[in-house]
Amino acid sequence: MALRLEILSQRSAAMPASSAPGPTLVSFAPTDSGATRAPAPAPIAEATPPPFVGPLPPPPAKPATWTVTDTLRRGDSIYLSLKKHKVPERQLALLDLALRKVFKPAQVRPDDYYAITLDTNDVIQHFLYTPTARPDQPVEVALRDSLLVGRRLTLPLERRTQILTVAIEDNLSNAISQAGEGDALSALLFDRIYSAVIDFQLDPRRGDRLSAVYEKLYLDGRFVRYGHVLLANYEGQQVKKIGIRYPDGEGVESYFDGKGESLGRMFLLKPLTINRITSRFNRKRFHPILKKRVPHLGTDYGAPTGTPVWTTARGKITYAGRKGSYGKMVEVTHQNGYRTRYAHLSKIYVRNGQRVQQQERIGAVGATGRATGPHLHYEIIQNGRHINPQSINRGATGQPLAKDRLPAFVQHRDKLLQLLASPQRLTAGSGD
Repeated sequence: MALRLEILSQRSAAMPASSAPGPTLVSFAPTDSGATRAPAPAPIAEATPPPFVGPLPPPPAKPATWTVTDTLRRGDSIYLSLKKHKVPERQLALLDLALRKVFKPAQVRPDDYYAITLDTNDVIQHFLYTPTARPDQPVEVALRDSLLVGRRLTLPLERRTQILTVAIEDNLSNAISQAGEGDALSALLFDRIYSAVIDFQLDPRRGDRLSAVYEKLYLDGRFVRYGHVLLANYEGQQVKKIGIRYPDGEGVESYFDGKGESLGRMFLLKPLTINRITSRFNRKRFHPILKKRVPHLGTDYGAPTGTPVWTTARGKITYAGRKGSYGKMVEVTHQNGYRTRYAHLSKIYVRNGQRVQQQERIGAVGATGRATGPHLHYEIIQNGRHINPQSINRGATGQPLAKDRLPAFVQHRDKLLQLLASPQRLTAGSGD
């Protein structure tokens, strides 16, 4: 240890003393020479951490069902309309099968509307079809135990009693229309109440008056259709007839005059709803095709092709098919030796041997056989002799009510007449 200290002392003595001054501080402040200082380096930005990579959030859940609503257009069918909305073919077939048990898909009309609900597998859960003409009777199809089941619904209607009084200027249909009511009301008067007792081609005169007590049916405040005509009173220069709705001896609602005699007759005065006569019964008529005088042993009604034709009396079909110049024709045999013929039809809906009721549809207007255009030729024959159809009910009377039912009928009649005279008594009800 002493030797080490000694060596170190010797080394220190051998080193010469330094004459240089001690260390000095160097200033980095700018000098007067104009030299510029180098810019300071930019600070280093902090590195952005990489985005988190992990499982994506799940997409929004699909609704359990989806619903489509639409309205049928001209030329549409239920099938074609639903096909546009991508409803699967198999589901359409199952829907059609369910519908056909309660509804005829061929009877759809433009402006009918529907709503259909399917699940996420495009399986039909519910279908509701509403006919515009009968919105109170929609058709519903629902999935029950994996099977589509159809049914026709009947919705309650509000029944409102109304009063109508009109005067004829040119014809009764126009008078009713100008009073704000529709053709359907005219049809009820012409074809249901007065169809056997007033000839609306011959009898009306300017100034004749009609009054009626009738019902209008509403669904959710919207007019749907006419209900019953409770009373109609025609006061004309040629004919005066009152018709009162009342059950007959079998409980069937019919129309009776003020004395309780039925307005029904063996024959109706016309076989279709159209009133336009183009050629009357005439034994010396000049034929437009043959260009000579040929007896016209019936009445011709001008009407569009397809207009329904009904039988004017109940009976049995004894001919249904083509028959020479008649074209497609139906002949019906009635009691007391009567027969009626309906000719130039475009379609026939009955067959030989079939029994038909009064005003039952048997065919449609056409222009088959010897015809210049679409019309119905109507004949009445009794024991081989042709009769003018427009005079068939002349002098005929209706079946009266039983005497023991007359007091109740008279009371009902007077109540309606009072209502007609005092419209402020009107009340609204519900039901159909």
